[in-house]
Amino acid sequence: MRTTEGSTKDRAGFWSVAAGYATTELLVLWRMRTPLVFMFAVPATLALTLGSAVAGEGSHGRAMLGIAVMFSFTTTHYTGLALFREFGSNTWVRQALHRPPRGAFLLGKILPIAGIGLTQLSLFTAIAVVFYGTPVHGSVWQLLAIAVTLLGVSCAMGVVLYLVTADTSTFESLFYIFLITAGSVGGAIVPDGNLPALSRAVGVLTPHHWALRALDEATSGRGEWGPVLQSIGVLGCCAVVLGAVAATAFDYRRQKYDLY
Repeated sequence: MRTTEGSTKDRAGFWSVAAGYATTELLVLWRMRTPLVFMFAVPATLALTLGSAVAGEGSHGRAMLGIAVMFSFTTTHYTGLALFREFGSNTWVRQALHRPPRGAFLLGKILPIAGIGLTQLSLFTAIAVVFYGTPVHGSVWQLLAIAVTLLGVSCAMGVVLYLVTADTSTFESLFYIFLITAGSVGGAIVPDGNLPALSRAVGVLTPHHWALRALDEATSGRGEWGPVLQSIGVLGCCAVVLGAVAATAFDYRRQKYDLY
């Protein structure tokens, strides 16, 4: 009985810690406002102005989906900044002394950012369907599974990128290189079929390629679960590997530098 009660208390404590950090992070994001620009206004502008030029005549909907996938990786950016922010606000010593459960701490940092990312992907998919006539031959569950696994990859990548950099300047430089390069070769801007052979070959290594492969199947494709599950499986494996690296390598004692 004691063991059961102890494990129940541990679980309650874990989720209480995660909820506390998530609430704080959500308030910070609300005060920042910039996530609203980079995750909604910028991709909307690009999709509207470049749609037919990059995705083919009458394919604004596909362009909107591709650019939404590309900018969903700004969750990578905000996840890393959420961790670096502890140094800028001089609260890292408190975290290092208190040493909250790593999983609860990271989950609390990630959840609000992932929630904004899910909202972004849902909104742009709805716009593509309602206003640009993008068909949905699959199911809503397919679209949800694609979005969740994609965000799992992007947020876990933010933690890993934080782990391998010492300051925000280096972190942001690497992030923007990844954002533009992976988005370009992964078919987020120009569909795979219109890319050079070398770009297509490299693009297979990006999460963008697999997310858009699944989205294309669920929307303008035949809506079959086979190709969608294959792509989700690849994204899921990437998320698990990155998440495992993030959870095991994260160290409260490691000094970082917030240069803002």
